[in-house]
Amino acid sequence: MAPLQYGLSLVLSLCLLVSASETPPDVADVVKWSSDAVVLIVISNSAGQETALGSGFLVSADGEIVTNYHVIKEAHSAIVKLSNGAFFPVSGVLATDSDKDLAIIKVNGKNLPFLTLGDINKLHVGDHVVAIGSPLGLEGTVSDGIVSALRDVDSEKWIQTTAPVSHGNSGGPLLDMNNHVVGVITWGVNLELGQNLNFAAPSSEVTDLLVTSRQQVKPLDVVTSKGGSLSGGALWTSLTSGRDYTIRQDGDYLYIDWISIPTQIKDAGGFSRTELRKSSDGKWRGKTHTRYPCKYTKGLGA
Repeated sequence: MAPLQYGLSLVLSLCLLVSASETPPDVADVVKWSSDAVVLIVISNSAGQETALGSGFLVSADGEIVTNYHVIKEAHSAIVKLSNGAFFPVSGVLATDSDKDLAIIKVNGKNLPFLTLGDINKLHVGDHVVAIGSPLGLEGTVSDGIVSALRDVDSEKWIQTTAPVSHGNSGGPLLDMNNHVVGVITWGVNLELGQNLNFAAPSSEVTDLLVTSRQQVKPLDVVTSKGGSLSGGALWTSLTSGRDYTIRQDGDYLYIDWISIPTQIKDAGGFSRTELRKSSDGKWRGKTHTRYPCKYTKGLGA
């Protein structure tokens, strides 16, 4: 091969290599990097009945989860499910902002996958974005679109996006192509009125709320009823086991939670809750729900 031809071939090869190495992430890459931190939130009422489903995402390795206020505002209890099948009971609420429709809830976990909040000032109209959530309970559903506008609605800032979302997407992340959360999917316009008109609260609002969330966890049902019928919990210590429990009554239902649970069990997502209902004969009947981590001992087994 002549020197000139060889030189041109070498330059072309190098250009192709550089071009390949600079290929921007696509939707599949964003999903691969972020989906493990997106959760399904199952809401239950005081009777233990499932009443609603929503989405959320982890923002810390120890279990802080961002979602919408309207997802948890009627909750008496809630369970969070991860994409790998693991589930955790929601231990309480760290912070809420009903005006911005945001909430920070907490589960007891350790070394959990989490997402990073992006800089909203670097987001532009026309940017490619990805939404992940559980519309109608369909976990891990992915859609994408663009930022169609950055708006002020009722003195609140919103990201308008064409990424399709449905009921159940609320609280899920809106991500840029660098795997950063730029918004929290919150609401959409009825399809009969307009197509692909969906809105997300900007990540800057989440950042502000996280600043106030570093405080004691409040019970989830405090959000539901400020001054509602749920009586304050009483502390009870079992004389046989020595365990401490809180006992709360809501009408004909009684809830007993083990609060002196060992740290290693609690950090692994373990819990024990008894839910009782008062029968017509005046007796309390129900079930105890427990989740304890498995213990493995090397060299032992069947």
